[in-house]
Amino acid sequence: MIEDRSPDKLIEDAEWTLPGILQQRCAHTPELPALWDCLPQENWGRTSWAEYTQAVARLATAFRRLGVQSGDRIGIMAPSGKHWDFAHLAILAAGGTVVGLDPHGLDEQMREIARRCEFTGLVLAQPAQMNKFDGSVRQKLRFVTCFDPDGDPQVLDFQQLLSEPSPAGADWNLAQPDLPATIIFTSGTTGEPKGIAYSHRQVCLAILAILAAFPDVEPASRLVCWLPLSQLFQRMINLSAIGRGAQTYYVADPRQVMQHIERIAPHLFVGVPRFYEKLYVGIQQAIGRQPAWRQSLVRQAWAIGDQHATALRESRTQDFLSRCLFALADRLVLRKLRGILGPELRFMISGSAPMPQWLLEQFHAIGLPIYEAYGISENIIPNALNHPLAFRFGTVGRVARGSELRLAEDGELLVRGPGVFSGYLGQQSPPSSLDSEGFLATGDFGSIDGDGFVTLSGRKAEIFKTSTGRRIAPAGIESVLQRIAGLEHVVIFGASRPQPVVLLVLNEDTWRNGVSDTFAAVRTAAAAAAQALPGYQRPAGLLLSARLLTIADGELTANLKLRRRNIEATHAPLLAHLYANLDSANGKPFHNWSDDQQYFFCSA
Repeated sequence: MIEDRSPDKLIEDAEWTLPGILQQRCAHTPELPALWDCLPQENWGRTSWAEYTQAVARLATAFRRLGVQSGDRIGIMAPSGKHWDFAHLAILAAGGTVVGLDPHGLDEQMREIARRCEFTGLVLAQPAQMNKFDGSVRQKLRFVTCFDPDGDPQVLDFQQLLSEPSPAGADWNLAQPDLPATIIFTSGTTGEPKGIAYSHRQVCLAILAILAAFPDVEPASRLVCWLPLSQLFQRMINLSAIGRGAQTYYVADPRQVMQHIERIAPHLFVGVPRFYEKLYVGIQQAIGRQPAWRQSLVRQAWAIGDQHATALRESRTQDFLSRCLFALADRLVLRKLRGILGPELRFMISGSAPMPQWLLEQFHAIGLPIYEAYGISENIIPNALNHPLAFRFGTVGRVARGSELRLAEDGELLVRGPGVFSGYLGQQSPPSSLDSEGFLATGDFGSIDGDGFVTLSGRKAEIFKTSTGRRIAPAGIESVLQRIAGLEHVVIFGASRPQPVVLLVLNEDTWRNGVSDTFAAVRTAAAAAAQALPGYQRPAGLLLSARLLTIADGELTANLKLRRRNIEATHAPLLAHLYANLDSANGKPFHNWSDDQQYFFCSA
């Protein structure tokens, strides 16, 4: 048995560079499997750590031959897959800086990012993606290479670059620890995205913080890469896998992840809140298709699991009968429910947006805990993490290794540490959000309890006051209403109004069943759900919509966060109509339809 080095020792030996981590991993476990990519007939292609390292070394040599120099910025636009990671580490090894580009991003956003980054090269999935960039960007490029060149003579064949020999004994890793490794762009929920550069050393520190929180991720552990590698969240998971020696399985099309999950049998699964919400709805729908007696059995077992999970969270010991009932419920029902994500799943991780506490508790009830992490674009090290050894639902966990949190006088969370950024791309002076002690204002209101667990209460930019002077944090209200079956999104409005109102966006399956009956049912469910809220937080009016929010319309970010300002601007005439009805109704119930019957206005 090979003794595995600690991540700290491995990264120290890697001299704090990302390609260096791969070199050290290869030197330690060269023949063990590193990567698996899905082939036709659901076969999986295996890549060892030695093969991974050799591919990166060959590419790094090829990129240097193409003119990549220290500090050059190279964009990668392609679906998640091993070639993305090969290109990523090879560019870094050649001394370049990687910028992940969303293949589904809006053309104007891609052009703006390209303008700010001044790319010297591009790695694309196919030549047609060049149309996302204007002529001034293309003229400055030294090269463009495509995974699938499709016979285009103007681009280089990525496979050919991969096949080029690397000079014997060449030192292919020219990365330096304090040079930029990546530039990420903020999601831009409240304005235009801004660029942030992070060094190899900072990314390595983030890897150490993640691995310190999850020591039970082992060299043999299996992870799924299905989120976009253009986003830092999935990229950090893949880099952390190298640090631990875990195996990564690529699913290029996120819509197919559930088709492959049983075959992959992951030990942990990383996702975003929207995925878990849809997974929960899918499980409930599957239960609803069963005979009545089986539905009753499953729901009783789930309730028993909920009691057991609650006792675990509260460190209570259940009595003998309760333990026996749980053992039976687990063997007959709960084990099968857990199997939907494979037979060996130990836990799940959620990031990028807040998770409703009720949803965390529901998954914990069937034995699938979800550990929520909290980070911001301006600090590459997570601010706080829940993990198997220390978690508390409703919080985002304890402060992560490498970060220091404290509260400002108004309750805003401040963070300090080596992962905090030094400014946005193109800005010459330090950001105004950094104080004289090096603490960064996160933009989040929160609290820290006596056990060190951090609770978020809302984004500072999103919180508004009603005309009565009450402060409203939309996320808390939205998480309560999100429990209503059939909803895709929930968005609260109401700045300077007596009471908030809410936009409820129905998913396609729901409103296709009959709009009028569906809207009436959702209205009733919303009124019931709102009873759990304090009076001043209960929506006075509802705008029910059959039109989905989309990335293309600028209402959602690439990782599905709400762009609240854009949503409010898009729905401004409809909200004005709802407010007018509320004013004229003078407290009396009302409802009416839009002309195209895609919207339903009503009092709550």
